[in-house]
Formats: sequence, structure tokens, C-alpha cells
Amino acid sequence: MDKILLVGESHDAVKGFSESLSKDYQIYFCVEHMKKLQVMINVVRPDLVILFQMQIQEMDAAVFHLLQEQYPQILILGVTTSEGWKQCKDFYRREQCHVLFRPVEKSELLEKCHQILNTDPVGTWEEDNYVSRRKKRILIVDDSALLLRSMKNMLENYYEIYLAKSGEQALKVIPKVRPDLILLDYEMQGLDGKDTFEVMKSENDMKDIPVVFLTSISDSDSIYSILKLEPEGYLLKPPNEKKIRMKIEELLQNGTIHH
Repeated sequence: MDKILLVGESHDAVKGFSESLSKDYQIYFCVEHMKKLQVMINVVRPDLVILFQMQIQEMDAAVFHLLQEQYPQILILGVTTSEGWKQCKDFYRREQCHVLFRPVEKSELLEKCHQILNTDPVGTWEEDNYVSRRKKRILIVDDSALLLRSMKNMLENYYEIYLAKSGEQALKVIPKVRPDLILLDYEMQGLDGKDTFEVMKSENDMKDIPVVFLTSISDSDSIYSILKLEPEGYLLKPPNEKKIRMKIEELLQNGTIHH
């Protein structure tokens, strides 16, 4: 069972949320105190930290720094106000972070946790009903931070978007996220798109995930080399929102992408 650590000003403030999550997850609580929080994380090893922001900018920023610098593998869900988001928006824009705006219903928080952790609800919905209502997960892999931001902005209203800035990072993210489709940069530093694709195809839990290559090379020999790998398709850079969405929807309608 996945572990969730609730971080807040007092136990009473988050007690109701704790009860609503406890059927599906192991729940722990810690006050927003740096030393206690660090000890708690090291003991519990949570999969997700839910941070109920105190609206004290310095403390919230310090908690974010701790989690993102020392525990980058732990996912973060901030429960905050629009003003709190503005104060900490540089942190919330990072891949590790997710956000819910107050007021938050218990059912809304539970569903968000299932979405982030890719878990199924226990006794809340039938599995098929839950799966059918979630957005498709798209992992975008590119070594350009600018392109990642641009594509996320294009697609996040339609799909659940995850980002990876290298082939190496993508291979770590894929088992956790279980994306329905991967948009993969063909020309990357380090482990390039071709090598990343070949590693995926050698792994049983990754080999069936559809891949669409992104490339800036349009000559026929290069395109032929890409197509020889037998991806589900390729798209030329710079990305065009209409073409990307058309390609994704084409794969969806043809049944290439499965839940």
C-alpha cells in the first residue's frame, strides 16, 4: 500500500482528510517543522507528501526546498490558495509537484491522490468506471526545457502531462507514471531517442507503450532511419498543436493507446 505523509499546521486541521484517505493508503502526519519533517520522511519513506500550506511564505518555501533538493523522488501535492500558489509558483511548476486549490472536498483529494500515484480506489468506484474517467497520460521527453514547457502548455488541458528532460530520466519515470503514450525527442544528448526506444522495447513493462518521435531532421534518409524502428509515428519540430493532437487522437481512435 502506498504511503502518504500529510504535512500541516495541526492534526485537527487535516484529520478529516486523513480519514478519507486511510482506506486506500497508509497515512502519516507531521507538523510543518523542518527537523521533524526530515526525520519523518527518513522513517516513513512516503510515496507522496501532501503539503497543506500555512501561507507563511518562508516556511512553505523551506519545505519545498527540502523536498525537492533532498527527496526529488517523492511526489508533492500542495493544497493551497491562489495566493499561496503565486508565492510558490516556481516550485509548483516543477515536475515533482501537483496542486489543488482550496476549498478542497475529501473526494476531490482522494481522486487526485489516485491520479498522481496511479493507484485504484478501494471500494469507492468500480475500476472500469474510474479508469474511463481519467485523462490519458502523455510523457514528453526532450532535452529542451523550452520545448517541454511549450508542449505542456499545448496539451495539458486535454491530457495528463508528465515531463522528462533526458532518456535516462524517462526510463525512471515510465514505470512510476505508466504513460499511455510517449512523445520522444529523437536527437538528445546522452541517451538519445533511438537508444531510449530500444531500451523500452527490451523491457516487458514498457515495450507496448506507443511512441511518437519528435525530430528536427526532415531529410528522407533520416526519416527512413526513424521509421525502421517502427514507432507509432513521428512529428517534425517545432511542434504544432493541431498536428500533435491529431496524431494522438488518431492513435486513440485506432485503439493503439489502451488504458
